[in-house]
Amino acid sequence: MFDMLNGFFSGFGQIMLVFSVALALLQCFSGYRLLKFWIGVIGFLAGFVLGFGISSSTIAGEAYLPAVIGLVAGIVLALVAFRLYIVGVFLYCGFMAFSAVQTISVPEGQGWNILLIVLGVAAFFGAGFLAAKFARPCIIAVTAVTGAFNAVNALRTLIPALGSDSMRILAGVVIAAMGMAVQFFTTRGAGRK
Repeated sequence: MFDMLNGFFSGFGQIMLVFSVALALLQCFSGYRLLKFWIGVIGFLAGFVLGFGISSSTIAGEAYLPAVIGLVAGIVLALVAFRLYIVGVFLYCGFMAFSAVQTISVPEGQGWNILLIVLGVAAFFGAGFLAAKFARPCIIAVTAVTGAFNAVNALRTLIPALGSDSMRILAGVVIAAMGMAVQFFTTRGAGRK
């Protein structure tokens, strides 16, 4: 019984690994073209987390009500982000930068975790403002870099050479550069929407 469950979870883990690598590479090489979709997804997630978090701390008793409020807030913020392109660009690039900072390895300890959160928030606002000002180049850079490093991070379990930090950084930089080149080449003439 345990062998069967272990085999199932091992196979499921491999499928999820392939899916995450494919999604990261899709982001790296086609992030600008998929931007409106991702803006809607990020807007929904941000709205859901905010709606659920605020309502669950203020509403006592009913367990389903915060989830419903979060769902409605998520849908509303997804529509707003999708319709207001620059707001969506700000949220998307900010979220990608925050996520990238959170993958940095830091020593154990409370102070390091707080520093990582502060750096993540700074990266969120920095990337968001830059993306709103210089939409196309910033979106291409953020999607290529985050996609490349997410792919390399996922592949390190399969490729032993990616076990060292220097090899992961080198592979991430090379893949990110290729992703940027492909996106700049394939989106020529596409301006700010």
